Amino acid sequence: MIRLKKYRFLLLILSGFLFSFLITISLKGVDNYTSTDKYCISCHVHTHADHSWRQASHHNNKSGTVVHCVDCHLPPKNDLTYWPEKISAASRDLYSFWFKNHEQINWEQKSTIGHARQHIFNISCIECHENLFPLHLSKKGDEAHLYYKHNRNKLDCINCHLDVGHGGENIHMANVRFLQSKENTVIFNSATLITGFNNFTEHVPGTSISFDMVAIPQSDSTQAFFMGKTEVSWNEYKAFLSTTESEGRISNNTSDVDVISGATPPFGDPSQGWGMGKRPAITMTWHAANMYCKWLSQKTGKTYRLPSKKEWMYACNPNGTEDFFFGGKVANYKPKRFPLSLFQKSNTKINEYVIWLENSNKKTALPNQVKPNHFGLLHMLGNVKEFCSDEIQINGKTEHILMGGSFNSKPKDLLTDDYTRHDEWMITDPQIPKSIWWYSDCTDVGFRVICENPDKLNKSHE
Repeated sequence: MIRLKKYRFLLLILSGFLFSFLITISLKGVDNYTSTDKYCISCHVHTHADHSWRQASHHNNKSGTVVHCVDCHLPPKNDLTYWPEKISAASRDLYSFWFKNHEQINWEQKSTIGHARQHIFNISCIECHENLFPLHLSKKGDEAHLYYKHNRNKLDCINCHLDVGHGGENIHMANVRFLQSKENTVIFNSATLITGFNNFTEHVPGTSISFDMVAIPQSDSTQAFFMGKTEVSWNEYKAFLSTTESEGRISNNTSDVDVISGATPPFGDPSQGWGMGKRPAITMTWHAANMYCKWLSQKTGKTYRLPSKKEWMYACNPNGTEDFFFGGKVANYKPKRFPLSLFQKSNTKINEYVIWLENSNKKTALPNQVKPNHFGLLHMLGNVKEFCSDEIQINGKTEHILMGGSFNSKPKDLLTDDYTRHDEWMITDPQIPKSIWWYSDCTDVGFRVICENPDKLNKSHE
Protein backbone atom coordinates (compact mmCIF):
# COMPACT_ATOMS: atom_id res chain seq x y z
CA MET A 1 0.00 0.00 0.00
CA ILE A 2 2.87 2.33 0.88
CA ARG A 3 4.55 1.52 -2.42
CA LEU A 4 1.34 2.29 -4.31
CA LYS A 5 1.13 5.68 -2.62
CA LYS A 6 4.75 6.30 -3.49
CA TYR A 7 4.11 5.69 -7.20
CA ARG A 8 0.60 7.17 -7.26
CA PHE A 9 1.62 10.15 -9.37
CA LEU A 10 3.42 7.93 -11.88
CA LEU A 11 0.41 5.58 -12.07
CA LEU A 12 -1.86 8.56 -12.64
CA ILE A 13 0.29 9.71 -15.56
CA LEU A 14 0.38 6.21 -17.03
CA SER A 15 -3.39 5.83 -16.65
CA GLY A 16 -3.94 9.17 -18.36
CA PHE A 17 -1.59 8.17 -21.15
CA LEU A 18 -3.33 4.82 -21.59
CA PHE A 19 -6.76 6.46 -21.56
CA SER A 20 -5.66 9.04 -24.14
CA PHE A 21 -4.14 6.29 -26.26
CA LEU A 22 -7.36 4.29 -26.21
CA ILE A 23 -9.45 7.40 -27.01
CA THR A 24 -7.11 8.25 -29.88
CA ILE A 25 -7.26 4.74 -31.28
CA SER A 26 -11.04 4.74 -30.95
CA LEU A 27 -11.38 8.13 -32.60
CA LYS A 28 -9.10 7.05 -35.39
CA GLY A 29 -11.19 3.93 -35.90
CA VAL A 30 -14.40 5.94 -35.87
CA ASP A 31 -12.84 8.48 -38.22
CA ASN A 32 -11.67 5.82 -40.66
CA TYR A 33 -15.05 4.09 -40.61
CA THR A 34 -17.04 7.27 -41.13
CA SER A 35 -14.69 8.57 -43.84
CA THR A 36 -15.34 5.86 -46.40
CA ASP A 37 -17.31 6.66 -49.54
CA LYS A 38 -19.67 3.79 -48.75
CA TYR A 39 -20.53 5.30 -45.36
CA CYS A 40 -21.06 8.79 -46.80
CA ILE A 41 -23.35 7.52 -49.55
CA SER A 42 -25.35 5.42 -47.07
CA CYS A 43 -26.38 8.63 -45.32
CA HIS A 44 -26.72 10.94 -48.31
CA VAL A 45 -29.86 9.75 -50.01
CA HIS A 46 -29.45 11.92 -53.13
CA THR A 47 -30.21 9.30 -55.77
CA HIS A 48 -27.60 10.26 -58.32
CA ALA A 49 -24.80 11.51 -56.02
CA ASP A 50 -22.79 8.29 -56.35
CA HIS A 51 -23.35 7.98 -60.10
CA SER A 52 -22.47 11.61 -60.88
CA TRP A 53 -19.33 11.33 -58.71
CA ARG A 54 -18.16 8.28 -60.67
CA GLN A 55 -18.69 10.15 -63.94
CA ALA A 56 -16.87 13.28 -62.78
CA SER A 57 -13.19 14.07 -63.26
CA HIS A 58 -12.38 13.46 -59.59
CA HIS A 59 -13.14 9.78 -60.14
CA ASN A 60 -13.07 9.17 -63.87
CA ASN A 61 -9.73 10.65 -64.97
CA LYS A 62 -6.56 9.73 -66.90
CA SER A 63 -4.39 9.32 -63.82
CA GLY A 64 -6.70 6.80 -62.17
CA THR A 65 -6.64 8.78 -58.93
CA VAL A 66 -9.90 8.70 -57.00
CA VAL A 67 -10.83 11.71 -54.91
CA HIS A 68 -13.06 10.59 -52.04
CA CYS A 69 -16.00 12.34 -50.39
CA VAL A 70 -14.07 13.58 -47.36
CA ASP A 71 -11.24 14.89 -49.54
CA CYS A 72 -13.53 17.68 -50.77
CA HIS A 73 -16.25 17.99 -48.15
CA LEU A 74 -13.97 18.26 -45.10
CA PRO A 75 -10.74 20.16 -44.42
CA PRO A 76 -7.48 18.15 -44.55
CA LYS A 77 -7.00 15.88 -41.55
CA ASN A 78 -3.91 17.80 -40.46
CA ASP A 79 -5.92 21.01 -40.20
CA LEU A 80 -7.22 22.18 -36.82
CA THR A 81 -10.70 22.68 -38.23
CA TYR A 82 -11.04 19.05 -39.37
CA TRP A 83 -12.79 17.63 -36.29
CA PRO A 84 -15.06 20.63 -35.61
CA GLU A 85 -16.19 20.58 -39.25
CA LYS A 86 -16.64 16.81 -39.21
CA ILE A 87 -18.79 16.92 -36.06
CA SER A 88 -20.82 19.77 -37.51
CA ALA A 89 -21.36 17.96 -40.82
CA ALA A 90 -22.24 14.70 -39.07
CA SER A 91 -24.82 16.40 -36.84
CA ARG A 92 -26.40 18.18 -39.79
CA ASP A 93 -26.46 15.11 -42.03
CA LEU A 94 -27.82 12.75 -39.39
CA TYR A 95 -30.59 15.19 -38.51
CA SER A 96 -31.49 15.47 -42.19
CA PHE A 97 -31.39 11.69 -42.66
CA TRP A 98 -33.68 10.89 -39.74
CA PHE A 99 -36.05 13.87 -39.52
CA LYS A 100 -36.45 15.40 -43.00
CA ASN A 101 -38.71 14.25 -45.80
CA HIS A 102 -36.19 13.25 -48.46
CA GLU A 103 -38.77 13.46 -51.24
CA GLN A 104 -39.22 17.17 -50.56
CA ILE A 105 -35.52 18.04 -50.62
CA ASN A 106 -34.67 20.26 -53.59
CA TRP A 107 -31.57 18.50 -54.92
CA GLU A 108 -31.33 20.84 -57.89
CA GLN A 109 -31.03 23.78 -55.53
CA LYS A 110 -28.38 22.01 -53.49
CA SER A 111 -26.29 21.57 -56.64
CA THR A 112 -25.90 25.30 -57.21
CA ILE A 113 -22.70 27.20 -56.49
CA GLY A 114 -24.32 29.15 -53.66
CA HIS A 115 -25.04 25.95 -51.77
CA ALA A 116 -21.97 23.98 -52.85
CA ARG A 117 -19.47 26.57 -51.61
CA GLN A 118 -20.76 25.99 -48.07
CA HIS A 119 -19.58 22.38 -48.22
CA ILE A 120 -16.29 22.62 -50.13
CA PHE A 121 -13.04 23.83 -48.61
CA ASN A 122 -10.40 25.70 -50.60
CA ILE A 123 -7.68 24.34 -48.36
CA SER A 124 -8.73 20.84 -49.38
CA CYS A 125 -8.48 21.74 -53.06
CA ILE A 126 -5.02 23.26 -52.58
CA GLU A 127 -3.94 20.22 -50.55
CA CYS A 128 -4.11 18.17 -53.76
CA HIS A 129 -3.50 20.89 -56.34
CA GLU A 130 -0.45 22.60 -54.91
CA ASN A 131 0.85 23.68 -58.31
CA LEU A 132 -1.66 26.07 -59.84
CA PHE A 133 0.44 26.55 -62.96
CA PRO A 134 1.25 23.09 -64.37
CA LEU A 135 2.86 22.85 -67.81
CA HIS A 136 -0.27 21.51 -69.51
CA LEU A 137 -2.46 24.44 -68.37
CA SER A 138 -3.78 26.63 -71.18
CA LYS A 139 -3.12 30.36 -71.44
CA LYS A 140 -6.67 31.12 -70.27
CA GLY A 141 -6.19 28.68 -67.40
CA ASP A 142 -2.98 30.48 -66.42
CA GLU A 143 -4.83 33.81 -66.44
CA ALA A 144 -7.69 32.40 -64.38
CA HIS A 145 -5.38 30.87 -61.76
CA LEU A 146 -3.29 34.04 -61.61
CA TYR A 147 -6.49 35.95 -60.98
CA TYR A 148 -7.39 33.48 -58.23
CA LYS A 149 -3.93 33.83 -56.68
CA HIS A 150 -4.45 37.57 -56.28
CA ASN A 151 -8.03 37.23 -55.02
CA ARG A 152 -7.93 34.21 -52.69
CA ASN A 153 -9.96 36.02 -50.05
CA LYS A 154 -12.81 36.65 -52.49
CA LEU A 155 -12.92 33.49 -54.59
CA ASP A 156 -13.62 29.82 -54.06
CA CYS A 157 -12.22 27.06 -56.26
CA ILE A 158 -15.78 25.82 -56.69
CA ASN A 159 -16.70 29.05 -58.52
CA CYS A 160 -14.97 27.76 -61.64
CA HIS A 161 -14.87 24.02 -60.99
CA LEU A 162 -18.38 23.17 -59.86
CA ASP A 163 -18.55 20.11 -62.12
CA VAL A 164 -15.41 18.26 -61.00
CA GLY A 165 -17.01 16.56 -58.02
CA HIS A 166 -20.36 15.43 -59.32
CA GLY A 167 -20.30 15.34 -63.09
CA GLY A 168 -22.01 17.71 -65.44
CA GLU A 169 -20.46 19.72 -68.22
CA ASN A 170 -17.47 21.97 -67.84
CA ILE A 171 -19.54 25.05 -67.09
CA HIS A 172 -16.77 27.61 -66.70
CA MET A 173 -15.84 28.14 -70.32
CA ALA A 174 -16.93 30.46 -73.09
CA ASN A 175 -20.34 29.27 -74.29
CA VAL A 176 -20.12 30.25 -77.95
CA ARG A 177 -23.17 28.17 -78.88
CA PHE A 178 -25.32 30.27 -76.57
CA LEU A 179 -25.15 33.18 -79.03
CA GLN A 180 -25.79 31.17 -82.16
CA SER A 181 -29.10 31.82 -83.88
CA LYS A 182 -31.76 29.22 -84.59
CA GLU A 183 -34.06 29.06 -87.57
CA ASN A 184 -37.31 30.98 -87.09
CA THR A 185 -40.56 29.41 -88.23
CA VAL A 186 -42.43 32.72 -88.35
CA ILE A 187 -40.85 36.02 -89.37
CA PHE A 188 -42.49 39.38 -88.69
CA ASN A 189 -41.85 41.89 -91.47
CA SER A 190 -42.89 44.99 -89.56
CA ALA A 191 -43.38 46.26 -86.04
CA THR A 192 -46.81 46.80 -84.52
CA LEU A 193 -48.37 50.16 -85.30
CA ILE A 194 -49.68 52.01 -82.23
CA THR A 195 -53.09 53.46 -83.08
CA GLY A 196 -54.17 54.51 -79.61
CA PHE A 197 -53.32 54.33 -75.95
CA ASN A 198 -54.23 50.68 -75.52
CA ASN A 199 -52.45 47.46 -74.68
CA PHE A 200 -50.69 46.02 -77.73
CA THR A 201 -48.53 43.09 -78.80
CA GLU A 202 -45.18 44.14 -80.23
CA HIS A 203 -43.71 42.28 -83.21
CA VAL A 204 -39.96 42.44 -83.70
CA PRO A 205 -39.21 42.68 -87.43
CA GLY A 206 -36.91 40.01 -88.84
CA THR A 207 -37.65 37.64 -85.97
CA SER A 208 -40.44 35.41 -84.71
CA ILE A 209 -40.55 37.31 -81.42
CA SER A 210 -43.59 39.07 -80.02
CA PHE A 211 -44.44 40.27 -76.51
CA ASP A 212 -47.25 42.12 -74.74
CA MET A 213 -47.09 45.77 -73.69
CA VAL A 214 -49.50 47.24 -71.14
CA ALA A 215 -50.78 50.82 -71.28
CA ILE A 216 -50.03 52.61 -67.98
CA PRO A 217 -52.07 55.85 -67.72
CA GLN A 218 -50.64 59.21 -66.72
CA SER A 219 -50.24 60.03 -63.03
CA ASP A 220 -49.49 63.21 -61.11
CA SER A 221 -45.77 62.51 -61.37
CA THR A 222 -45.33 60.51 -64.61
CA GLN A 223 -46.31 60.70 -68.25
CA ALA A 224 -48.34 57.83 -69.69
CA PHE A 225 -46.25 54.95 -71.01
CA PHE A 226 -46.37 51.33 -72.08
CA MET A 227 -44.65 48.70 -69.95
CA GLY A 228 -43.77 45.10 -70.68
CA LYS A 229 -46.34 42.75 -69.20
CA THR A 230 -43.49 40.53 -68.05
CA GLU A 231 -39.75 40.81 -67.67
CA VAL A 232 -37.83 40.44 -70.93
CA SER A 233 -37.79 36.71 -71.59
CA TRP A 234 -34.98 34.53 -72.86
CA ASN A 235 -36.85 34.20 -76.16
CA GLU A 236 -36.72 37.97 -76.59
CA TYR A 237 -33.18 38.45 -75.32
CA LYS A 238 -31.81 35.57 -77.38
CA ALA A 239 -33.15 37.26 -80.53
CA PHE A 240 -31.01 40.28 -79.64
CA LEU A 241 -27.96 38.12 -78.91
CA SER A 242 -28.32 36.10 -82.10
CA THR A 243 -28.75 39.04 -84.46
CA THR A 244 -25.96 41.12 -82.91
CA GLU A 245 -23.46 38.31 -82.38
CA SER A 246 -19.96 39.73 -82.14
CA GLU A 247 -16.52 38.27 -81.65
CA GLY A 248 -15.00 41.36 -80.06
CA ARG A 249 -15.39 43.01 -76.71
CA ILE A 250 -15.81 46.77 -76.50
CA SER A 251 -14.33 48.57 -73.51
CA ASN A 252 -16.37 51.77 -73.49
CA ASN A 253 -20.11 52.21 -73.21
CA THR A 254 -21.74 54.12 -76.04
CA SER A 255 -25.13 55.73 -76.48
CA ASP A 256 -24.97 55.69 -80.28
CA VAL A 257 -27.72 53.43 -81.58
CA ASP A 258 -25.93 52.95 -84.89
CA VAL A 259 -22.96 51.24 -83.27
CA ILE A 260 -24.79 48.56 -81.28
CA SER A 261 -22.31 45.79 -80.60
CA GLY A 262 -23.25 42.22 -79.83
CA ALA A 263 -22.44 40.52 -76.54
CA THR A 264 -19.40 38.33 -76.07
CA PRO A 265 -20.10 34.68 -75.20
CA PRO A 266 -20.99 34.10 -71.55
CA PHE A 267 -19.13 31.66 -69.35
CA GLY A 268 -21.28 28.57 -68.92
CA ASP A 269 -25.07 28.72 -69.01
CA PRO A 270 -26.56 32.11 -67.99
CA SER A 271 -29.93 30.42 -67.51
CA GLN A 272 -28.40 28.29 -64.73
CA GLY A 273 -30.00 25.21 -66.24
CA TRP A 274 -33.48 26.36 -65.18
CA GLY A 275 -34.71 26.56 -68.74
CA MET A 276 -35.19 29.53 -71.05
CA GLY A 277 -38.16 30.21 -73.32
CA LYS A 278 -40.56 32.52 -71.47
CA ARG A 279 -38.54 32.57 -68.26
CA PRO A 280 -36.95 35.97 -67.56
CA ALA A 281 -33.51 36.53 -69.05
CA ILE A 282 -30.97 36.94 -66.26
CA THR A 283 -27.30 37.66 -65.45
CA MET A 284 -26.88 40.38 -68.08
CA THR A 285 -25.31 43.66 -66.92
CA TRP A 286 -27.09 47.02 -66.80
CA HIS A 287 -25.11 48.00 -69.91
CA ALA A 288 -26.33 44.89 -71.73
CA ALA A 289 -29.96 45.63 -70.79
CA ASN A 290 -29.60 49.14 -72.19
CA MET A 291 -28.08 47.86 -75.41
CA TYR A 292 -31.06 45.54 -75.78
CA CYS A 293 -33.38 48.55 -75.45
CA LYS A 294 -31.41 50.44 -78.12
CA TRP A 295 -31.53 47.43 -80.43
CA LEU A 296 -35.27 47.01 -79.85
CA SER A 297 -35.84 50.70 -80.55
CA GLN A 298 -33.89 50.44 -83.76
CA LYS A 299 -35.78 47.32 -84.89
CA THR A 300 -39.28 48.66 -84.13
CA GLY A 301 -38.90 52.38 -84.77
CA LYS A 302 -40.24 53.13 -81.27
CA THR A 303 -38.46 54.38 -78.17
CA TYR A 304 -37.82 51.53 -75.76
CA ARG A 305 -35.87 52.04 -72.55
CA LEU A 306 -35.56 51.00 -68.93
CA PRO A 307 -38.14 52.51 -66.54
CA SER A 308 -37.22 55.15 -64.02
CA LYS A 309 -37.68 54.25 -60.37
CA LYS A 310 -40.66 56.61 -60.20
CA GLU A 311 -42.31 54.97 -63.22
CA TRP A 312 -41.61 51.50 -61.88
CA MET A 313 -43.14 52.26 -58.48
CA TYR A 314 -46.25 53.75 -60.06
CA ALA A 315 -46.66 50.71 -62.35
CA CYS A 316 -46.23 48.36 -59.39
CA ASN A 317 -49.33 50.12 -58.00
CA PRO A 318 -49.08 49.53 -54.26
CA ASN A 319 -52.29 49.49 -52.25
CA GLY A 320 -52.33 52.92 -50.60
CA THR A 321 -53.05 51.80 -47.04
CA GLU A 322 -51.21 48.49 -47.18
CA ASP A 323 -47.73 47.35 -48.15
CA PHE A 324 -48.62 45.10 -51.08
CA PHE A 325 -50.86 45.76 -54.09
CA PHE A 326 -52.74 42.53 -53.32
CA GLY A 327 -53.27 43.59 -49.70
CA GLY A 328 -51.56 42.98 -46.41
CA LYS A 329 -48.55 44.21 -44.49
CA VAL A 330 -45.05 42.74 -44.52
CA ALA A 331 -45.67 41.17 -41.12
CA ASN A 332 -48.62 39.19 -42.51
CA TYR A 333 -46.37 37.22 -44.83
CA LYS A 334 -43.36 36.49 -42.67
CA PRO A 335 -42.89 32.70 -42.50
CA LYS A 336 -43.82 31.25 -39.14
CA ARG A 337 -40.98 29.24 -37.66
CA PHE A 338 -41.07 26.35 -35.21
CA PRO A 339 -42.66 26.21 -32.63
CA LEU A 340 -44.94 29.14 -33.62
CA SER A 341 -45.78 27.35 -36.87
CA LEU A 342 -47.54 24.65 -34.84
CA PHE A 343 -50.16 27.15 -33.70
CA GLN A 344 -50.31 29.79 -36.43
CA LYS A 345 -50.06 29.37 -40.17
CA SER A 346 -48.49 31.94 -42.50
CA ASN A 347 -50.71 33.92 -44.86
CA THR A 348 -50.25 32.27 -48.27
CA LYS A 349 -51.99 34.91 -50.42
CA ILE A 350 -48.57 36.27 -51.39
CA ASN A 351 -47.86 33.01 -53.25
CA GLU A 352 -50.61 33.82 -55.74
CA TYR A 353 -48.84 37.00 -56.89
CA VAL A 354 -45.15 36.69 -56.02
CA ILE A 355 -42.29 34.25 -56.60
CA TRP A 356 -40.11 34.76 -53.53
CA LEU A 357 -37.80 32.94 -51.10
CA GLU A 358 -40.38 30.55 -49.69
CA ASN A 359 -42.02 29.32 -52.91
CA SER A 360 -39.39 29.76 -55.65
CA ASN A 361 -37.25 26.64 -55.15
CA LYS A 362 -34.36 29.08 -55.64
CA LYS A 363 -34.99 29.73 -59.32
CA THR A 364 -36.99 31.91 -61.68
CA ALA A 365 -40.56 31.13 -62.69
CA LEU A 366 -42.74 31.32 -65.79
CA PRO A 367 -45.28 34.15 -66.23
CA ASN A 368 -48.33 31.92 -65.76
CA GLN A 369 -47.30 31.00 -62.23
CA VAL A 370 -48.65 34.25 -60.71
CA LYS A 371 -51.65 36.57 -60.95
CA PRO A 372 -51.27 40.12 -62.39
CA ASN A 373 -51.40 43.39 -60.49
CA HIS A 374 -54.11 46.03 -61.02
CA PHE A 375 -52.60 47.17 -64.32
CA GLY A 376 -52.24 43.61 -65.62
CA LEU A 377 -48.47 43.35 -65.08
CA LEU A 378 -46.94 40.05 -63.94
CA HIS A 379 -43.99 39.50 -61.60
CA MET A 380 -43.65 43.15 -60.58
CA LEU A 381 -42.59 41.78 -57.21
CA GLY A 382 -40.24 38.83 -56.92
CA ASN A 383 -38.88 36.50 -59.62
CA VAL A 384 -36.01 38.82 -60.66
CA LYS A 385 -34.80 42.21 -59.50
CA GLU A 386 -35.43 44.70 -62.29
CA PHE A 387 -33.03 47.36 -63.58
CA CYS A 388 -34.14 50.97 -63.50
CA SER A 389 -32.54 53.86 -65.36
CA ASP A 390 -31.65 55.72 -62.13
CA GLU A 391 -28.03 55.93 -61.04
CA ILE A 392 -26.66 56.00 -57.51
CA GLN A 393 -23.16 56.68 -56.19
CA ILE A 394 -21.82 53.99 -53.84
CA ASN A 395 -18.29 54.50 -52.48
CA GLY A 396 -17.48 56.76 -55.39
CA LYS A 397 -18.69 54.29 -58.02
CA THR A 398 -21.76 54.53 -60.22
CA GLU A 399 -24.32 51.80 -59.60
CA HIS A 400 -27.93 51.44 -60.76
CA ILE A 401 -31.24 51.07 -58.95
CA LEU A 402 -32.96 47.68 -58.79
CA MET A 403 -36.58 47.23 -57.82
CA GLY A 404 -39.04 44.48 -56.90
CA GLY A 405 -36.89 41.87 -55.19
CA SER A 406 -36.36 38.37 -56.58
CA PHE A 407 -36.86 34.68 -55.99
CA ASN A 408 -34.26 35.05 -53.21
CA SER A 409 -36.12 37.82 -51.37
CA LYS A 410 -37.95 37.96 -48.07
CA PRO A 411 -41.23 39.96 -47.90
CA LYS A 412 -39.58 43.15 -46.61
CA ASP A 413 -36.95 43.02 -49.38
CA LEU A 414 -39.62 42.85 -52.08
CA LEU A 415 -40.58 46.44 -51.24
CA THR A 416 -37.09 47.84 -50.71
CA ASP A 417 -35.13 49.42 -53.54
CA ASP A 418 -31.74 47.84 -54.12
CA TYR A 419 -28.76 48.64 -56.33
CA THR A 420 -26.24 46.84 -58.51
CA ARG A 421 -22.87 45.76 -57.12
CA HIS A 422 -20.95 45.58 -60.35
CA ASP A 423 -17.47 44.73 -59.07
CA GLU A 424 -18.80 42.24 -56.51
CA TRP A 425 -20.87 40.52 -59.20
CA MET A 426 -17.86 40.19 -61.50
CA ILE A 427 -15.39 38.56 -59.11
CA THR A 428 -15.38 35.11 -60.71
CA ASP A 429 -14.94 36.43 -64.25
CA PRO A 430 -11.23 35.79 -65.02
CA GLN A 431 -11.21 37.64 -68.35
CA ILE A 432 -8.89 40.58 -68.94
CA PRO A 433 -10.63 42.96 -69.39
CA LYS A 434 -13.77 41.68 -67.71
CA SER A 435 -16.95 41.24 -69.69
CA ILE A 436 -19.24 44.26 -69.85
CA TRP A 437 -22.13 41.99 -70.84
CA TRP A 438 -22.52 39.24 -68.24
CA TYR A 439 -22.42 39.14 -64.45
CA SER A 440 -20.47 36.10 -63.33
CA ASP A 441 -21.77 36.11 -59.75
CA CYS A 442 -25.37 37.29 -59.81
CA THR A 443 -28.29 35.14 -60.94
CA ASP A 444 -31.38 37.09 -59.86
CA VAL A 445 -31.33 40.29 -61.93
CA GLY A 446 -33.26 40.97 -65.13
CA PHE A 447 -35.34 43.80 -66.57
CA ARG A 448 -38.55 44.84 -68.26
CA VAL A 449 -38.92 47.56 -70.87
CA ILE A 450 -40.91 50.73 -71.21
CA CYS A 451 -42.11 52.11 -74.53
CA GLU A 452 -42.69 55.85 -74.56
CA ASN A 453 -46.19 56.88 -75.64
CA PRO A 454 -45.83 58.89 -78.89
CA ASP A 455 -49.17 60.74 -78.45
CA LYS A 456 -48.34 61.95 -74.94
CA LEU A 457 -44.81 62.96 -75.91
CA ASN A 458 -46.04 64.89 -78.92
CA LYS A 459 -48.55 66.80 -76.79
CA SER A 460 -45.89 67.61 -74.19
CA HIS A 461 -43.79 69.34 -76.89
CA GLU A 462 -46.63 71.42 -78.38
